[in-house]
Amino acid sequence: MRKINQKRNPNVNSKTQITDAVSIIAHQLKSPLSVIKGYLEALISGECGEINSFQKEYLSDALENVKRMKRNIDDLLFVKRIEEGEFNIALTPISLEDITVNVLNDFSFLARASNCQLLFKKTKQLPQVLGDPRAIRGVIENLISNAIKYTWGKGRVEIFITPENKILIFSCKDNGIGISEKDFQKVFTKFYRSEKAMEIDPSSTGLGLYINKMIIKSCGGKIWFSKNKGSGMTFYFSLPIVK
Repeated sequence: MRKINQKRNPNVNSKTQITDAVSIIAHQLKSPLSVIKGYLEALISGECGEINSFQKEYLSDALENVKRMKRNIDDLLFVKRIEEGEFNIALTPISLEDITVNVLNDFSFLARASNCQLLFKKTKQLPQVLGDPRAIRGVIENLISNAIKYTWGKGRVEIFITPENKILIFSCKDNGIGISEKDFQKVFTKFYRSEKAMEIDPSSTGLGLYINKMIIKSCGGKIWFSKNKGSGMTFYFSLPIVK
């Protein structure tokens, strides 16, 4: 296990009180949201009786919003664990290719619904890397979902995994709204949202990229981005190849 150690300020201040209040509220909301999610899934599946397509559409929208709220709560609690030094990473050999393929399969419906094309290109015989499988999956999910969400019209998201010296480099390229150069220094900070991003999805917490950075760093890798020629961004991360 590898642990991120963060120094805590022994003085109780307003910032600490606010953080504690957010944590308490988040914990209190998790259980009822899980119950609501279960009821909605049961209704949509027809387990509680037949429903028409109009009702199913409304219930599906409600379920997606509950899932979004749950993800936001999980992000807030995750950040709290990081800042209190309670974020543990279990490093083990993993297949970056297998995790990526599974995520792309899960996101295929979302991509079609968003009129977005997903492309995955890899080099043959990719070696394993060192990382936490659950945490790395979360990073890949966040990067791909952002790429799908922030594309204009007919989206195109290209995923690459390439070996370079003693590391594998994962990249996610899109043709979306991009990021203004004046905001480059803020991209991996907590709660960062560009103006365009807030217009498209005002409910997001802006914690995803900050969490990604902490996860990749704790796995011994690096994460960065570049602006594409024309439109969109490419996000990268590297992980060490298993010896």
